[in-house]
Amino acid sequence: MWLYRILIGLFTPLVLLKIRRFKKDYVNYRAKEAFGFWSPVEADLWVHCASVGEVLAVRPLVTQWQEKFPTHRLLITTMTPTGAEQVAKTFPFAEHRYLPMDWRSSVKRALKKLSCKHLLIVETELWPNLLQLSKQRGLRIDVLNARLSDRSFQRYQKFSTISRPLFALPDCFLAHAQADATRFEAMGAKRVLVTGSIKFDLAVPPEVFQANWRSQLGPRFVWVGGSTHQGEDEMLLRIHKSLQQKYPDALLILVPRHPERFEAVKASAMQSFERVALRSQTELDQWDKFDVVIGDSMGELMYYYQASDIAFVGGSLIKRGGHNPIEPALLGKAIIVGPYTFNFLDITEQLLQVNGAIRCQDETQLEKVVIDLAGQSSQRFRLGQSALRFAEKNQGAVTRVLSEIDFR
Repeated sequence: MWLYRILIGLFTPLVLLKIRRFKKDYVNYRAKEAFGFWSPVEADLWVHCASVGEVLAVRPLVTQWQEKFPTHRLLITTMTPTGAEQVAKTFPFAEHRYLPMDWRSSVKRALKKLSCKHLLIVETELWPNLLQLSKQRGLRIDVLNARLSDRSFQRYQKFSTISRPLFALPDCFLAHAQADATRFEAMGAKRVLVTGSIKFDLAVPPEVFQANWRSQLGPRFVWVGGSTHQGEDEMLLRIHKSLQQKYPDALLILVPRHPERFEAVKASAMQSFERVALRSQTELDQWDKFDVVIGDSMGELMYYYQASDIAFVGGSLIKRGGHNPIEPALLGKAIIVGPYTFNFLDITEQLLQVNGAIRCQDETQLEKVVIDLAGQSSQRFRLGQSALRFAEKNQGAVTRVLSEIDFR
């Protein structure tokens, strides 16, 4: 742990800058909690979600847990203000705190204010001081939806003096797939179970179907770039320019992964298109006047996917590793991914095997596929139905998790 303490000390200035930026950009951000200054909190279950994606992912589990234990108290921690906003929207009954930054003094300070015996970490966000000090205070620690890509596995192995004791701290890893489980075991995890991904158990909110954005956009072709990163937006915009040469009324909805990029993506779009709108400033019935709409809202990714004929899942044209393809699959959408999907490798590969998605190796291939599919509604339908059947077949992880862990 001494090496980790040196490393986190070196990164302290960057962490402080991040906290400062959060405080500046989000008026409701409680910066003191990041330093461990929590108000007292009692809970029967503590769930840690890094940000919005993890908060949304844990919805089915929390719903079933609450039905099973209606009088139990829930604490949810996040790292980001956007995650906190999503907690308030999704779980208004839960207590929320910002996770303390992983300095020992901050973690100790927060834990002294906490009365809880069970920590559930959503996905593999392992903070050494948090894990070690939580174990010392007698908390049971389970890691849900645990993923460990081969790339991350190789990286952890290079620092085995830190990582092996770290992986031995949680009581149980509930892994996505057998490949993940094998890597966790190789890193020294005490107990590993393959339960699948709870993200398959995500139910499409009824309001998404009720709103039915797709029907409101008329017969024009609509495609979505979901959870995109810098470098991808530019490629999608160039492809959209080519697409409009054949389908002039086509609409591209770009949904950047990180809120701080909304304005930059809009500015990039305006270099190529005159008619660019922000979702936050434009009513849906006005979208027919635009070539590109920037999805600058949080928690509405399902709505954007529902509005589309094709869903491109971002983070996959660059070496980011890709994001979750299950949401568009549950909506029966034709899915396209790029070459880099190591964050969801097993899910994506299985989806490709059942013809529920198309992989494009580069911008040129993606352009061809988008233009081809724009004129093939029957092919889009077949892709979407295959994706939907795959997603429905893999549901049930929440039930398996609840049967494996004592949440009382």
